[in-house]
Amino acid sequence: MTPDLPADPLASRPTSPVTTPHVTLAHISDPHLPPPPVHWRAALNKRALSLLSWKKHRQYVHLAQTCAALVKDIGHTGVDTILVSGDLTNFGTPDEFAEAARWLEALPAPALVIPGNHDCMVRQPASVGLSQWEHWSARQYPYVRIQNGIAIVGVNSGIPTAPFMAYGRVGRRQRERLEALLEHLGQEGLCRVVMIHHPPKRGLVPWRKSLLDHREVAALLRRTGAEIVLHGHSHDATLTHIAGTDIPLLGVASASLTDERPHRQACWNHLTIHPYEGGWHIDLARHRLDGSVSERASWKRSRQERSGRKQAGRTDA
Repeated sequence: MTPDLPADPLASRPTSPVTTPHVTLAHISDPHLPPPPVHWRAALNKRALSLLSWKKHRQYVHLAQTCAALVKDIGHTGVDTILVSGDLTNFGTPDEFAEAARWLEALPAPALVIPGNHDCMVRQPASVGLSQWEHWSARQYPYVRIQNGIAIVGVNSGIPTAPFMAYGRVGRRQRERLEALLEHLGQEGLCRVVMIHHPPKRGLVPWRKSLLDHREVAALLRRTGAEIVLHGHSHDATLTHIAGTDIPLLGVASASLTDERPHRQACWNHLTIHPYEGGWHIDLARHRLDGSVSERASWKRSRQERSGRKQAGRTDA
């Protein structure tokens, strides 16, 4: 079965052979870029509460200079691609989408992005919202970009929610496309790196911030397999697994957050993916702002594993 790929020539181009010894990825999330002024008419909805939170607290802990230092460190490493797993904005206004597009353009390596709950805070025409990021994503989700045997799959879990809620949902139609896509990419022998904002696992965030269909997404991943899943949203640097599988589930702290707790301090995930005869070696180095490494891990993922149920090798440092 041919998967329902986005109507995008970059996303649906034929798989290219592996031509380099490895691919390097930087994974960041939740930069919550400083917002331009919000017109009062744009705040006559849920944005009003988020704006109040920004004024009272969030602007003092989500700092532009923190995010800039993190991006500078990424630039020193020469990664191939930067993956941004959502919440570039605070209120999801059209002006914020435009500012975030300029930020994506200025990153030190080509970027891919998915939206988060803040980016989808209220319903609005795509032309003033998500379409402004289409150059770094796609018109339809899930999307895929393929680089030297590595398939980056972007999933949209952001939906408008009631006040005080920040949950997400992938939804039945997107799950169906995602299952077909992952199955196809697996049959092609590609390394499938799935990027989603809300973690598809219970317990990493409170219910009001959870992925409502996390059980369905996890069941999908058990059937199709994936080599690794990346998420944001929690603002925590975590390393777990998709329930019932050995598929690594990798979270990252907010790219702009100042926090005394080590697992909440701004950081980024440096992933190096090496092909080998039977599959892929994935190495993780979690970077602090100063460039030091706070955590290392590695996995050996086999191309023959159509699902994530088998055990794969992992070492931690």
